[in-house]
This record gives sequence, structure tokens and C-alpha cells, in this order.
Amino acid sequence: MKAGDKVCDVRTNRPGIVVRIDKDHYGAGQAFKHLPRPREFCVDSTVADVLAPTKHGKQDRVMVRWTDDLTPGIEYIESRHLKTR
Repeated sequence: MKAGDKVCDVRTNRPGIVVRIDKDHYGAGQAFKHLPRPREFCVDSTVADVLAPTKHGKQDRVMVRWTDDLTPGIEYIESRHLKTR
């Protein structure tokens, strides 16, 4: 995906054009996580057990100019909610 590409929102199927892309704006690559353990084996429940990847990882922030008649304008949206046309 690059500036000038035609895209649509996968949730609402709204058409638009990419204006700008901000790389790795949302999310994180990894996070502290707790492993499921029985209560009697838990020494300190506030301490994280492992460092693991996040569910969605890093996401780009995309500025989209909507081209439909509903509400034309510019909006920032996560890259996982867009697909190229």
C-alpha cells in the first residue's frame, strides 16, 4: 500500500484513496504476558511470566480521503481495516 492507492474499509466497504502512511504508529511488537497457572502455584500474580508477541503486532496509521457520498473527508484508520482495490 502506498500513497495514491485506492482502498476500501473491510468493515463498511467504503471506498477511499490513501493520502499518507505513518509506519508502525499503532501497537507494539511484544508485551509482557501472564501464563495460566493454578492459584496454589502462583507466587506473585503481578509479575509477568514471559515476553511474547502481541496479537496484532505493529500497525500502520493510514490517512484516507473517502470518496463516497456518505461523509466525505479525511480520516486516520489502522492498516488492518483497509484492503487495496
